[in-house]
Amino acid sequence: MNNKKIVAICACTAGMAHTYIAKQKIENEAKKRGWECKVETQGAAGIENALTQSDLISADVIILATDISIENAERIESYKNVIEVSTGEAVKNTANIFNHAKQMSTKVIKDNVGTEIFKALNTGISKFLPVIIASGILFSIVLITGDVTQNTISPSNQFFADLQQVAFYGFAMMVPVLAAYMAYSIGGNAALAPAFIMGYVVNNPIGVNHVSTGFIGAMIFGILIGYFVRWFKTIKVHPVIASVMPVMIIPTVTLLVMAPIYIYGLSYSLDWFVKAMVATLKGMSQVNAAFLGIGIGILAALDMGGPCSKAATAFTLAAMAEGIYGPNGVFRMCCAIPPLGLALSSLIVSRSKYSKEEKEFGITAFFLSLAGITEGAIPFAAKDPKRIIIAIIVGTAVAGMLGMICGIDSLVAFGGLVALGGVTKGAMWYVIDMFIGAFIIAAILHFTKKVSVETEQVIEKQ
Repeated sequence: MNNKKIVAICACTAGMAHTYIAKQKIENEAKKRGWECKVETQGAAGIENALTQSDLISADVIILATDISIENAERIESYKNVIEVSTGEAVKNTANIFNHAKQMSTKVIKDNVGTEIFKALNTGISKFLPVIIASGILFSIVLITGDVTQNTISPSNQFFADLQQVAFYGFAMMVPVLAAYMAYSIGGNAALAPAFIMGYVVNNPIGVNHVSTGFIGAMIFGILIGYFVRWFKTIKVHPVIASVMPVMIIPTVTLLVMAPIYIYGLSYSLDWFVKAMVATLKGMSQVNAAFLGIGIGILAALDMGGPCSKAATAFTLAAMAEGIYGPNGVFRMCCAIPPLGLALSSLIVSRSKYSKEEKEFGITAFFLSLAGITEGAIPFAAKDPKRIIIAIIVGTAVAGMLGMICGIDSLVAFGGLVALGGVTKGAMWYVIDMFIGAFIIAAILHFTKKVSVETEQVIEKQ
């Protein structure tokens, strides 16, 4: 496999850190081995450095380092020399992927149903994140400029009242967008229209009992519609009918099937489940709240923005859609703690133990922590996984426990200090608990981290 050409597509859920870290790792490994390399990214900025048909044909190996369904996936379908991994795998085990590229590229790997559904959830989350983040920032502006009256914040004038209404409409769009792009991930473009409509339906009262199931209903019907549309597309029809299938027949028939299933069947059991979840969360004792906070902290830190973190995202957003804002507030705080703790450790508390390169990572990690981007911890974990992961899990779990006990609430789906305006309850504790968790990480690493190789060499020279 010397002097070979490798091409890749990288796409993570948020379209930010993991996408570009995976790209850099693949490019660096290819350069080290003398391989020709081209990497396409499908991030928050859209498709960049797009692979052409010529690139794909001439490639010895095609790597799909993705956590979501990619755009223009059909161009890859005819190729057999494809390796499919997550962006996290591409970051952590780049060399191993290259070592086994020849053998792995001869296997046709197909996602199992569980993996496919999780990828669909990640795709849905990746598409609604910009919607809810923009809405959250607007809402934060309203809160910051509002007037406090009787323990509530009201818009200070009509302009901000209108801005608040726009933010609320944005929040309402979260559920239809989630349903639509989960269905799209499984069933393709033809699933978008019926899933958008059903996403709006499940998020609003309907039927004799005026049932609404919100986020939970959107996830379930996003999956059902995706698989139904995928099956529907396998039916052989006359070429004249085939031309109108995606825009007329598939959306209409899908709604005719799915709407009655929801309205007269699943809506009642889903409504019961949602109400039970809300009642459980509202009725939690401080001990139970503390355990929930520990769980949220562990999930936020364990894989630094990977599948565990996305599972916590789904849970906290589902709770937020039902008016429970505590888990979301704690999770958003926890997302910022691993990179903040490592920034404090590398730049202040244990500065002498870190190499020059690691200190530069620390500067980056600090700025990423301001926006609650946990992936800022990845470069540190890649170099010393055992010590770093243990430290960030302990520090973030303790902070998560304190956050739930202190009653932190947040209405916005992003974290870090820049999200402070969206913290409607316990804003002071949001900051205090965040720094407690970060200092715990720094303290653990102060006693457990070994001096870096580069630092040891400097000491020997002196």
